[in-house]
Amino acid sequence: MGVQGDRIFAEMRQRGFPAPWSDFGECLSWESAYSVQLKQAIETARAGTDPHSTATVDELFRLKVDNLTAARKLLGDVLAQYDQSGMWRLLDERAARLDIEDVSERWARGLVEHPFPIGLLSLQFNWRYMKQHGVRAFYEMTSVYVDDLLANTHRWAEAWKAETETGVIDRLTTVECDLASEEAPMHCDICQKTIAALIYLRE
Repeated sequence: MGVQGDRIFAEMRQRGFPAPWSDFGECLSWESAYSVQLKQAIETARAGTDPHSTATVDELFRLKVDNLTAARKLLGDVLAQYDQSGMWRLLDERAARLDIEDVSERWARGLVEHPFPIGLLSLQFNWRYMKQHGVRAFYEMTSVYVDDLLANTHRWAEAWKAETETGVIDRLTTVECDLASEEAPMHCDICQKTIAALIYLRE
């Protein structure tokens, strides 16, 4: 076991994650990071200990929206570019040949032990989806997911605005919206790892 995985990792060692997927992965890591910062800034604003805290919350919401908008544009550009280049056909052929068990075994070596290895399970889900529905279909689904994250952010911002206007604290929306954002890297940052296996897969 580990033959395909070892070859793919050898390519990654030399070349890193392929563009533009490395940029997309970073965007979705920032999605989680902005969420953590937002929670902290909102708690500070609620405590009333920092006169600039409300402005900080507003700026973090802006950055979070801009980041997701950039991620969505990146996906849209790639969909069009791969349509023109015929890259989807090549990726579908490689997805068909990918040995998920083999590559998963290699990927699992560097993971910190946990009873539920969410990163590895997310990779496996992605590859199975690609095998069943096609690689392009996977990224169409991902585009919808990013749109949903944007809607989630707008919902959070609207709830925060209502809280500042009414003085009624809305902890539940913060909990729900933060959870969605915290989960995002395990679905979309993992995409750079998913696609790297197909791009670097050789005969």
